[in-house]
Amino acid sequence: MASLIEALDWLPRHFGALKPTDEHCIPRGYYSPGFIAVLAAYLNHKGVRGDALTYACEQNQGYLAAVGLSRALWGVDDYQYERKNAGVNYAPLTPLASQDAVDAATAQINSCLRAYAVQGASDYSKSPAFKDLTHVVGELHDNVWSHGLSTGFSTAQRQLLRKGPDHVIEFSLADCGLGFLDELKRSGIRGVHTSQEAIDWCIQEGNSSKLATKVDEWAQSVPEDFLGGNSFGGATVRPVGNGNHHQGLGLAKLVELAKKYNGVLYLASGNCVMRMLHSGAIKYRPLHSPWKGVAISLSIKESSFMAAKADEAADIDDIMNLLRR
Repeated sequence: MASLIEALDWLPRHFGALKPTDEHCIPRGYYSPGFIAVLAAYLNHKGVRGDALTYACEQNQGYLAAVGLSRALWGVDDYQYERKNAGVNYAPLTPLASQDAVDAATAQINSCLRAYAVQGASDYSKSPAFKDLTHVVGELHDNVWSHGLSTGFSTAQRQLLRKGPDHVIEFSLADCGLGFLDELKRSGIRGVHTSQEAIDWCIQEGNSSKLATKVDEWAQSVPEDFLGGNSFGGATVRPVGNGNHHQGLGLAKLVELAKKYNGVLYLASGNCVMRMLHSGAIKYRPLHSPWKGVAISLSIKESSFMAAKADEAADIDDIMNLLRR
């Protein structure tokens, strides 16, 4: 399976020297949501034209059309059929190009996640792990838009594991914006000099470059989309933020979610990628080609959501037993 890590290594090596109008051929293979999100961000960043993208495998072309790669990148929907599995087995690729688009993407991804949760014999939509996941999705979408200063792309998928009856849910997003290190420098964070240090700083609970940025709360301001003249008698007027409703804490919650529910997490920025496997241990390794921006992929088994639901039910039973004494 071609994952987020394969995309980070493969795309710059094979497409890096090509011009936007040169042929960009997608090779044969099975592509995960992590690969697709990185692919979309990379092609968008390079300005690759739709007619320059070709496929070595017709099946891959059909799958990426169904996911909505062309629609998300160029506004042209090249899928000729009804997307019957959209919202059932996958969430179509969605660009994060404005605050409205961010809110729509969050609603779309979480709607699909809720559809996953009620499939089959077990309903884990009330699981605390599942609630944490839907909250993290909104946090990360907002953070990509507010901090990256670049269009990001997100998608999700539910798939059956090769071994056993369990399913896994993967949520991924990527952009080619500032990246963690440049964002921290822009915000005036000191003592962070490398991409690994930047990732490590950003995933710590309580750390947020947004919180570190000083804003004059007493300054007169207007909304971002204000189109009228200056209503404050010539005084300096600043726009209010960028519509972000969160405080940049999604990454710490993301890591906590992966660790608590035995997820697999990849987090890349600059010349470094962080990996967390089921054990919860964090490892870093360098990237052959630095990634300008942020790329994230989180995979969690549905059995972990069900286990969390069972744990919650057990806790409630314990509390009720104590109250009956």
